[in-house]
Amino acid sequence: MPKKMNLMRRLALPATLFAVLLLAFSAIAEDGALDAEAVLDRVNSAWRGDSFHGIVRLEISLGGATKRHALEVWTLGEDLALIRVLEPEIDLNSGYLQQADELWYYSPAVGPIKLPAMAIGDALFGSGPSLDDLSHGTLSDDYDASVDVIEDGFFLTLIPHLDAPVVYGRLEIRVTADYVMERLTYYDQRGDVLQTAFFSDVVETGDRKFATTIVIEDRFGDRTLQQIELAEFDIELEAGFFSLDTFGTWGEDP
Repeated sequence: MPKKMNLMRRLALPATLFAVLLLAFSAIAEDGALDAEAVLDRVNSAWRGDSFHGIVRLEISLGGATKRHALEVWTLGEDLALIRVLEPEIDLNSGYLQQADELWYYSPAVGPIKLPAMAIGDALFGSGPSLDDLSHGTLSDDYDASVDVIEDGFFLTLIPHLDAPVVYGRLEIRVTADYVMERLTYYDQRGDVLQTAFFSDVVETGDRKFATTIVIEDRFGDRTLQQIELAEFDIELEAGFFSLDTFGTWGEDP
């Protein structure tokens, strides 16, 4: 077969797949189901679940130095999150509690300390993920979203509300056709990239597909590797578990 014909066939297959995907997505759009909010709802549902429990391991490279942390994370809905530090040993059984807009830090030596609500969006260890990131915070509350269909999924653009308590000027999210995030890019108010998160090592938990490795790279060259282990979604958790009293039980003999 002539080389030109081989090339045409290789090019025709992706184009045909894209056409099929486009027709399918267009059909959904005609039914009113495909809009930015609908796609974001599906992404958030896959990312959060009604509840979550898992182990998160962090490797944070900041200014040439590398720090490692291991955390146990629980969430319930959008307003309740609890994080327990497992490693390093010196920080064992310290942690964080979020109750809606209230945030607490706990140290076994000092007890609970209330933090300002804006700290929910701050990096916990000087770089890397914030409490909101670790608790799989929703991506839609403070933003207006638009969506474009791309060859293998969706491309979302999120612009913050004028009164939103966020530092970003824009978020861009690349999502697969089955609503798994592949890339999340954060821009500042001037349109420059602040950091980019890359999602990989997708696993299936029940009917959910979920990225278990997240690499965050910022414009200064710092990097965070986040790995999620033993992830459980939609498990039985009581709201009362997310309380200051729970801090005091950490470290007790079972």
